[in-house]
Amino acid sequence: MSDKEAPGATDEELKLAAKEDQDSVNSLSLKIGDKEYNFEDLRKYRTNTDVFEVDYADNGMFGVIEGGPSKVAADGYYIMTDPLPEGNHTVHYKSSLSCLDPGCAEPNFAQDIKYNIIVE
Repeated sequence: MSDKEAPGATDEELKLAAKEDQDSVNSLSLKIGDKEYNFEDLRKYRTNTDVFEVDYADNGMFGVIEGGPSKVAADGYYIMTDPLPEGNHTVHYKSSLSCLDPGCAEPNFAQDIKYNIIVE
């Protein structure tokens, strides 16, 4: 969460918003080649940051129109693995967040991303 998305937010409000976002994750999976990680496997990789600064581009991500410096707090799942051997590899990542509105039955965000990586 950034103060570009929430103008005037305090550091604590940014950290809380990032935490609440990740608290609503209701599915998470990762597959690297033949190795699969399910939600329970990945939970131990959740971490958060203190507030730090980034520079957004104009018309950048998260609906930011006017770029420039911004305070940001992050919370999420970050995994490090052993180096991949030479060759072609597929990394497949899927996740979704539950809708924060109590009357909403559908996720408000879902992603299904597949990377094809060539290690030389």
